[in-house]
Amino acid sequence: MSDDADQTSTTDKGRPRTSTPPPPPSADEYARTTKGSADSTAVIPAVDNHVGDNGVVTVQPEPDADSRPRHAVLRLTHVDPWSVTRMAFVVSVAMMIVAVVATVIFWMVLNALGVWDQISDSVTSVLSDAEDAFDITDYLGMGRLVGLSLLLSVVNVVAMTVLATIAAHLYNLAAHVLGGFQVTFTNDE
Repeated sequence: MSDDADQTSTTDKGRPRTSTPPPPPSADEYARTTKGSADSTAVIPAVDNHVGDNGVVTVQPEPDADSRPRHAVLRLTHVDPWSVTRMAFVVSVAMMIVAVVATVIFWMVLNALGVWDQISDSVTSVLSDAEDAFDITDYLGMGRLVGLSLLLSVVNVVAMTVLATIAAHLYNLAAHVLGGFQVTFTNDE
């Protein structure tokens, strides 16, 4: 390839693109574009010109006199129901995992502390039946509690996802009538 092909290429709009940026304007060029006064144009801000050791002019804009924080007031007038559905599903699945793990840990702690044996002994002594010893883990075993926890968690996933989607649609209807939430953002720079 030639050197010209390395230096320039075209953008997606067909304009030439150079690989080196244009040099900064000199003080004379800047004065000519502002017609002698930096206040005569709103496009180019007033600047301080500094000539460096290598002869390059650096242009620095003056700081803004009004440096109060800027505020942006926005209204939330629409919530995408599909996004709400996905988010509710992910959150409820995470809650399902937490519930199942908590059930397993809870059962193991109670088993390690001997709570299940104490409950079984108490029920056996109340029933006064020495022939058949009552065992609470037959009814509240780890497998049953984890299965019950999974079943309730699946119901919770479905219910939370459906209710969140309905809530998103109801919010959109209410925001259409009432205007939605107004939120103010501040830039404290």
